[in-house]
Amino acid sequence: MPILSGCGYLMYEIYCDGASRSNPGDASIGVSINKDKVEIDTIKKKIGINTNNVAEYLGLIAALEYCVENKVNNVRIFLDSLLVVQQVNMEYKVKSKKLQTHYEKSLKLIDQIEDIEIHHIRREFNSRADQLANEALDEI
Repeated sequence: MPILSGCGYLMYEIYCDGASRSNPGDASIGVSINKDKVEIDTIKKKIGINTNNVAEYLGLIAALEYCVENKVNNVRIFLDSLLVVQQVNMEYKVKSKKLQTHYEKSLKLIDQIEDIEIHHIRREFNSRADQLANEALDEI
């Protein structure tokens, strides 16, 4: 079957990261959206004073919202936060009340995406999302 634009057959890969200086401290997210191995969009923004784990969740939520808004139904999402990945894949319980709201929002968004996988990657393979998050923190 040929790969057809706009029909859900193209593979999206999204790399997301959250950053927090001083944990909790000034925080931001960075998201790199790729289609067929080419970066087609980015998201970077400050998210106020937050912990690193909250920032990681908010990076994932930004990626998921992008998918829902743009009708992306075939996506692999990569994060370097093992905690967040294990929680949204239901391998690890959410014990923090601060994270529970973000966890529940993530699951609601995940349910709206037809074909989705969320994977952990080592930090060195998430450099673009990390770069975007740090650029957001450095902006005045």
